[in-house]
Amino acid sequence: MAGASLQLGEDGRGVIEGVLDFASVPALWSALRPAILDGSLSELSLAGVSAGNSAALALLVEAVQAAEGAGHALRLRDIPAGLADLARLSNAEGLLGLEAPEEAAA
Repeated sequence: MAGASLQLGEDGRGVIEGVLDFASVPALWSALRPAILDGSLSELSLAGVSAGNSAALALLVEAVQAAEGAGHALRLRDIPAGLADLARLSNAEGLLGLEAPEEAAA
């Protein structure tokens, strides 16, 4: 699947599917932003995301911060392992609500 799509449910849940990259993120943000700002989106699943890069990480950080700025919480679910790793490498896991991995005992 080229690009990405957003499905919004009436229950406050949304699902992103496809590839989150520099080409797809701007259009996806245009679709996602109004639902975040008006509070109709409270949970976002990335279970259908097949690939993502730093543009995907920027989208997620912006989404969470936009929700907080509008006085709403946005819970991210099903973040692909590659994006979670990128968030940790970028020290952005806290911004996405991800738990930091436990430190290995020495």
